[in-house]
Amino acid sequence: MGTFLKKDMLVLVRDKTELTILLAMPFILMVILGFALRGLLGGDTEALHMPVAVVQLDDEQRGTEQFVDELDSIGLPPEVMAELEMTAAELRPYSLLENILTSDNMSDMLEPVLLDASEAEQALKNGEVAAVLTVPENFTYHALQKMLLDIGSGSELHISVSEYGSLSASLFHEIIDRFVHTLNFETAVSKASGDMATTSAEQEEMAAAADIGGIETVSAREPVSSFQYYTIAMAVMFVLYVATAIGQKAYVERQQHVFSRILLSDRHPLAYLGGKFVSATVIAFCQIVILFVLSSLIFRSFASETVAFWFGMAVISFVLSICVGGVAALLTSLTIRFNNNAVTIVFSAGIVSLLAFVGGSFMPVSEMAEFLGVIGRWTPNGAALSAYIQWMQGADAKLLLEPMTRIAVIAVVLLSASVFIFPRRRSI
Repeated sequence: MGTFLKKDMLVLVRDKTELTILLAMPFILMVILGFALRGLLGGDTEALHMPVAVVQLDDEQRGTEQFVDELDSIGLPPEVMAELEMTAAELRPYSLLENILTSDNMSDMLEPVLLDASEAEQALKNGEVAAVLTVPENFTYHALQKMLLDIGSGSELHISVSEYGSLSASLFHEIIDRFVHTLNFETAVSKASGDMATTSAEQEEMAAAADIGGIETVSAREPVSSFQYYTIAMAVMFVLYVATAIGQKAYVERQQHVFSRILLSDRHPLAYLGGKFVSATVIAFCQIVILFVLSSLIFRSFASETVAFWFGMAVISFVLSICVGGVAALLTSLTIRFNNNAVTIVFSAGIVSLLAFVGGSFMPVSEMAEFLGVIGRWTPNGAALSAYIQWMQGADAKLLLEPMTRIAVIAVVLLSASVFIFPRRRSI
């Protein structure tokens, strides 16, 4: 096996294109994505700081008084009217929203500025603000009518953004949508319980429920930073290209009769397959180690970590490397058996990208549809990414058994399939 490993290592080192794909490309993507989303994964909302304009066309005090005056014409019992008047005085939708936008949780993310309609429109055009929130006329009056009396269709908040689909626009829209959803939900619960007289403490609870941007973690370690995430995300993605590189070399060796000469030297065919498996495993492990070391030295992604931490990372990397060796063995078996590298090309050109997507290399699986997350956890790169993140967050070693077992099962299946497919001497 040592001879096969030495041969494959020398061939790979001489191939500058493959080295670029295996080492330079993941590092470049790591840098781009790490800087682009710097602080976001770690909960640093200051990285998303954006000024927003607020156009207030509603008179909250007048709307509340108008609602209270209208109660006299409905003919409600005095005790009910008194309760509704008290609730209307305390439950002011815009004040709740204003408290959220100016809260400490939002201070690093949002910078609300009160402008009139024309100024806000001009600021949006000039790019001075990321979005404009418009509170329409009679917002308080219509909102209280709907919330307390279930009359009318309520009111709406209007959001204008300069660039639809941008991160800032999506985030601000999510904040306002979360506020409206929470307010409507709390109102429905209060109606169902027959108690619309919310106290100040309950209003504070509603406001807290609508807050977005804080990070709560159950681990003793800091949240995973963007550079840490994309270091492991790119590592588990590009390690799969080691298998394609080994498969391509097997095809070249078959075409140049290297494989035939190995057989003439009285070596068993499976020894060649085993050599490819060992070579892919060792190269994949070296690739991961190099990427981790570069990230640690240049970006301090894993600075001041303990020996125990690195031991756990090494174990996960080794298990993943074995699985990559299994993929390489399968690609080698298919290539040698059919004397065609079409499967390797398809795997490199499309399947790796697909596995990277569902496995979370481009975005966390928690942001995807649930069924994609389930699929991703059964991919070798997705399971390894999950194991890395759990270990980095200080999870107990027992929790790593599940993703590591999945990787091991995939490796056994791939190796068994490659041995079954690989042609014997008499069929070559």
